Amino acid sequence: MVAEMRGWQVGYAILFASFATFANLFDGGQVLWIAEVYLGLSVLSLLILLPSLRRALFRTWDPLRSRILLRRPLARMITRCYLYGLTPLAFMGCLELTADAASAALRFNQSNVTSHVTWVDYAVSVVAGLEEMWRWSCVIAVIALFRAVLRRWWDTPSVRMSALVTALLLSALAFGSGHILEFTQERLQAWYMFSSLGLILALMAILTGRILLIMVVHSVYDAWVTWLSTQNETVSAAFITASFVAFLSWLGVALVRRQFGFRAPGAVRVPVELTVVSTRHLLAFERERELISRVFHRRVYCSIRHIGTTAIEGAMANDAIDVLVLLRRPVLHREEWQALEQCGYQFCGNAGVKGRLLWVREAEDSWPAVHLQIAKSGNRYSRAAIAWTRRLQAQPDALRHWESHKERWVHQYHRVQLDQYMEGKRTVYALWKRMNRSQRWR
Repeated sequence: MVAEMRGWQVGYAILFASFATFANLFDGGQVLWIAEVYLGLSVLSLLILLPSLRRALFRTWDPLRSRILLRRPLARMITRCYLYGLTPLAFMGCLELTADAASAALRFNQSNVTSHVTWVDYAVSVVAGLEEMWRWSCVIAVIALFRAVLRRWWDTPSVRMSALVTALLLSALAFGSGHILEFTQERLQAWYMFSSLGLILALMAILTGRILLIMVVHSVYDAWVTWLSTQNETVSAAFITASFVAFLSWLGVALVRRQFGFRAPGAVRVPVELTVVSTRHLLAFERERELISRVFHRRVYCSIRHIGTTAIEGAMANDAIDVLVLLRRPVLHREEWQALEQCGYQFCGNAGVKGRLLWVREAEDSWPAVHLQIAKSGNRYSRAAIAWTRRLQAQPDALRHWESHKERWVHQYHRVQLDQYMEGKRTVYALWKRMNRSQRWR
């Protein structure tokens, strides 16, 4: 998360987290201007922090964002209904269940909803979704602190996981502390209860990879609780029961799918085998180029390139060649799609990288596996892929550094499957792109 952000963005997150925590705990005079500054910083964080947070929370194998369901409209529609229909309702039920369980465990029966609800209460509920930016700014601040103090051990997975868990817990406690002034007594119980809700919201964002969706859920839940306070007990009980049913239905669907998040396609759930690049890989590319040129023989323009570490003889790489196909219009015709499937390729969407379509063919006989990447000629991804390959070819130090990362992922971090291995590349690519941008401005 922090590695993909610039220094001034991290600085803004620390400033925003500090001021927002102070503003929510401030109980003196001149509250109005503090609230206005807090609201202004929250809105500004949507421009400064939200894009980076969306990238950091992005799930590589998200079925919608990774375009895995490109040629399956019915499955795409069902997935949208599941993500944007059932999931928000289930999350509201989960929040209500958490609040009820915490209230029962803490013997806390107070409410922060006024007895006479007006339109101002609903307006505050709508703005409440911005509290997600405050809490995630706290997460960024804590992770940045851990990264600065534990720089020597930061590459250790257990250190990173401990930092993330600590950041989530502290941000949840900060979120809970921001609500204690709404109560005149039993503030400790209120702190615990709202901290539990904050932690649940954070886990929801990580699970779905959609912070905007969780902001909407947060706002709707606050408005829903406000509206329920104006209804009689029968109506309130009916709606709360319906939210519990939605949550149980969501759990049932997740159990049937055997996953609570997003699962990678079967083509990339294969073992990673590091090997030394030899003539075998170069011959495999020549063989593959002839096969691919026959698939796209009707195209006016089709450029086929060998990219990645397997284009460098003697380098250490995964036993799979990377082939880049550049087209003027990277939309596959039905005949081309079927031809690739007949050749043994399986479609894997964009594998979390915009600007490409990834096809994977498993190893056969003595030939290595093939990762076929189709992109528009001259787009950002194709230029970056070619530049990355040329950099590895021209700079032996960069190649050795890249090889050490790969060995560390497999042997130390136990990224032994291809999908996990591909996830590990994202951070290094992000750092390289940031270095290129900074050098361009010098």
